Amino acid sequence: MLKKILLLLFLTVNVLSHGQSYDFKKAENEARRLIYSKPDSALILIKRTLAQKGNIHDTIYGNTYNLYGMYYGMIGKPDSTIYYTKKSLGYLGDYPKNRARSLTNLSIGYRNKADYKSAVKYVEEALAIHSKLKNNVGVAMAYGELASIYNYMLDYDKSIDLLLKAIRILKAEKNTRQLVAIKQKLANTYVAKENFKFAIDLYRECLREFRQAGMDKNYYLTQVNLGEALIHVKDLEGARKSLSEAAIGLEKFGDKEMIGICYSKIGNLDNILGNRAKALASYEKAVDLLAASGSGRLIRIGGEYITLLNKSGKYQVSLSIIARIDKLKLYNSANIQDKKVYKNAVAETYKATNNDAEAISAYQHTIAIMDSIAMTEKEGAVEEIQAKFQTELQREKNLALEANNMALQTTMKSEQNIMLLYVLVSIAIIVLILLLLRGYWLKARLQKEELKSVESEKSLIKQQHQYEQELTNAQKEIIEEKQRELTSTALRMANYQDSINQIIDKCDSNIYTKVGDVKKELQSLIKQKDYWKQFETRFNSLHPEFSTTLTSRFSRLTKNDIEFCSLLKLNLSNKEIASLLQISHESAITKKYRIKKKMEIHDDADFEKMLMEI
Repeated sequence: MLKKILLLLFLTVNVLSHGQSYDFKKAENEARRLIYSKPDSALILIKRTLAQKGNIHDTIYGNTYNLYGMYYGMIGKPDSTIYYTKKSLGYLGDYPKNRARSLTNLSIGYRNKADYKSAVKYVEEALAIHSKLKNNVGVAMAYGELASIYNYMLDYDKSIDLLLKAIRILKAEKNTRQLVAIKQKLANTYVAKENFKFAIDLYRECLREFRQAGMDKNYYLTQVNLGEALIHVKDLEGARKSLSEAAIGLEKFGDKEMIGICYSKIGNLDNILGNRAKALASYEKAVDLLAASGSGRLIRIGGEYITLLNKSGKYQVSLSIIARIDKLKLYNSANIQDKKVYKNAVAETYKATNNDAEAISAYQHTIAIMDSIAMTEKEGAVEEIQAKFQTELQREKNLALEANNMALQTTMKSEQNIMLLYVLVSIAIIVLILLLLRGYWLKARLQKEELKSVESEKSLIKQQHQYEQELTNAQKEIIEEKQRELTSTALRMANYQDSINQIIDKCDSNIYTKVGDVKKELQSLIKQKDYWKQFETRFNSLHPEFSTTLTSRFSRLTKNDIEFCSLLKLNLSNKEIASLLQISHESAITKKYRIKKKMEIHDDADFEKMLMEI
């Protein structure tokens, strides 16, 4: 519960923070990458995308709901997979490539529910779209999914044929990422056909590639299948290692069906090793998980568990398991081999508990299943014998014709071959000599041209560097000259102010006895230049952006504040500025402090650095 609340909170915060700048394509790619290794993280992105508002394209909804379906496939909930994938199809009617991808995932959902008829229907629809679009990789993946369905239906030859077609296509397209998934399916089929050695080699190759691609769930499922194959070749320690790693790894996906299958294989391994109690515990956990997920695999694994319970004399537990499985009504959707295992175990239970009527019924059902299997195998064997006979007959005819042709052509070809060999050897020697001579000539010419190019480039770089250095020095000298002029102007302004102060002091000391004398002194000062105006003009020409930049960045500064900062930029001391502005030294310090406060700058060094950089 806490985990769901945190997930919802996280989604809400992210939706509010992203707003209109949400990158749908990036979110889809990231969710598709995470879905195979961290499905819960992918779910966060899926829900975040669906929570966006505004005019959102249908393909975004379609692809996102398809990912929602894939998420539920990863955690073993096929009903939810089907629901959300069908929802995605409602948005993808006009987008065939996207629609084909959703149809394939819908087929996987039905396959995991053991509804093979619907599974075949939807994957064939996807195959038709990929073929029309000439999407070879899509065609290969559709073949792979169709092969998986036939594997579940025990039609292994058709499964292998489809997988080999898919492999040829993907190799031609050089698509290694999808190729490893097809190899895994092929290994599964070879296990079903009891070609365990070849399957083990394929599984180990797939494990490396799944690990490198970060496809964690595929990696752990492959470990489960590898564990089963290793049991068949009596590598029990290797099987234990693979199954243990798979059981731990699958837990983070929460796929009850796959975890249950893994524990059933661990139970089988413990039974082979004589650990009956551990085997029963593993099978019990497997049956609980499979029953909770409604998996059709429960029929066979339940049959194996009941058989083991019967051998342990726990018939009452067997009866409760039978009742529990029958209540789920999964039997009719199981394949014929799984039905045989289950009904045989049920018959043994009823026989041991003296329920003869049910035992006879179950045995009869088992016999009927075995007859059906035998008939199917017999028909397959007859077809195989006929095919082999026809092939062998055609092969003999071809060999006879080939022998006659070879006899007629041998003499003539032997002479032609000798002559042709002489000609080809002569031409090859001449061509080789010419190629060697041309190679030496081209190499020498290339080295010469490269040397010229390097020298020319080196000279050009040197000239460019010299020009840039001269330009920099010239600009530096101009700036320094203007700075000196500006400082000189500021100091002359200070002298001008000092002259006025001297006149005032003379007045206070009664040195001037006549008003005319004061007037004369003032008129002489008036005739001097307006230094402050001149200072302002020169400063703005040297630092044109200074006043504008300060005003835009610190709107609270007044015009007097800007003028004060201009004097600071000239590196004038507080005392010089006080003299220039006709204020006390303490007032200059106070004014500097107030300006820093308006700018929200507390350190003198930061303040001076900021002024110098503008």
